[in-house]
Amino acid sequence: MASAPEGRFSHYTPVLNSDRFFALRLTAVFTVISLVASLLITTVGVLLTGQRDWLAALSLALLIPLLLVPPLCYPLLAKLAAVTRDNRKLRQQAREDHLTGLFNRPHLMSMLERELSLSQRHDHPVSILLVDIVDFVDIADRHGRHTGDRLLRIFSERIRDKIRESDLFGRIDGAQFLLVLPHTDFNDALHMAEGLRSLTASIQVQTDEGLAGFEIRIGAASTENSGRRLNALLNEADYALYQSRNEHRHSDHPA
Repeated sequence: MASAPEGRFSHYTPVLNSDRFFALRLTAVFTVISLVASLLITTVGVLLTGQRDWLAALSLALLIPLLLVPPLCYPLLAKLAAVTRDNRKLRQQAREDHLTGLFNRPHLMSMLERELSLSQRHDHPVSILLVDIVDFVDIADRHGRHTGDRLLRIFSERIRDKIRESDLFGRIDGAQFLLVLPHTDFNDALHMAEGLRSLTASIQVQTDEGLAGFEIRIGAASTENSGRRLNALLNEADYALYQSRNEHRHSDHPA
């Protein structure tokens, strides 16, 4: 992972209204708890010492928490809430693709290594599908970058709705995606690939020239054939994708 930019820890984190509201609620809770604790301690002290001026003692027991707790707790809790929110956002950015919201390449590869390790330990297959949108660059050049971005988002959402919760789906480079299928053999992965092709055929994107469709190429690989080494599995899927590209070219340009 790349190191943090210089000065990252001196970065000012703004306090938002949501942070203030959270701090206000928590401060109110702490204040009430402090009031109850102060009253109980003071009451016990008055009873044990037999102090006659118990009203002044109880009034002081109420006044001290009210004067000390809110001014001390509120700014501290508001800042803590802001820093926590900022850290949560950074963690999310570290694992998600900024455009599609899918897993990014580093996080997806880490998850795939974990699945391969579990596959080795529990002796179950893992398959992957390397998915490439056909002629995406030409689509973006013809209809504009925003249309290309919209295509990637729509495609990502539709595929994410199709797969299982246990499957891992991410964007690894440009218009190339990787789908990790735990507990899935090679034949089932091929069936999934056909399902994705059929689903993609029904997707259309609005452009200046009307609705436009697109196609995908898929390269499949499985631990049944490639073993449980990450590079071998990816290379097998990449080779299958390469063959799919050649078949696509030959079908477009018959001899």
